Amino acid sequence: MGKHSIHIFLLMTVLILAISSSVSAYPSVGVLNWKGQNWYLTDGKANPGHNYWNNSGAWVDNQNRLHMTIVNNSYSWKCTMLSSQKEYLYGTFTWTVDSPVYTFDKNSVVGLCTYLDDSHELNIVNSRWSASNGSKLWYYMEPSKIRGNTKEYFVPSSINGTNATYRIEWEPNYTRFTSTAADGTVIADYNNTNVSSIPHEPEYVIMNLWLTSPPSNGKNIELIVSNFTVTNN
Repeated sequence: MGKHSIHIFLLMTVLILAISSSVSAYPSVGVLNWKGQNWYLTDGKANPGHNYWNNSGAWVDNQNRLHMTIVNNSYSWKCTMLSSQKEYLYGTFTWTVDSPVYTFDKNSVVGLCTYLDDSHELNIVNSRWSASNGSKLWYYMEPSKIRGNTKEYFVPSSINGTNATYRIEWEPNYTRFTSTAADGTVIADYNNTNVSSIPHEPEYVIMNLWLTSPPSNGKNIELIVSNFTVTNN
């Protein structure tokens, strides 16, 4: 191969690498691959919130970040929910969220969960539940009506939620919820040792972005999750 051919080959290689590095991944028939597994997107009308769900409302960008959306589609608002391919029994579940979730519309809900059914789930939720101000971070264990299974926290206005980390430590004898701001400030930390409230069966991971009612500002919403890991499983 001559020098000219080598230069052309190297140039083509660089171009191919550049193009491949800029490609985003989109769902195929309601399935999106991210972090080593398939995630199944909900479609149609369903809970939570009896929302309409968009099975093409998420994608992965060229930095391997997950994008989830709420969009106005044909005069109805469509939300996004993903369920993991894998089931888990215990472990530490950690999400890094790039978006400033504490500035999101008051009618929006961001949920990071493990879920078997409505009586067996662990939830970290960012929402004002349509209030103009007040608590914005919630930890739930279902059944949430049991004393100690629900904790709410007011998040100071100095924390907008960008690049925050959320963690659920799920063990047979305790469940700990921790939220940490980008600068290392602990937003909220709660350890529940009520063994009777802790799930002891495998659960799926759920991530959702949904509405209690249409956005008060009438704008679409986008959530970016840059990382998700499970350890000690």
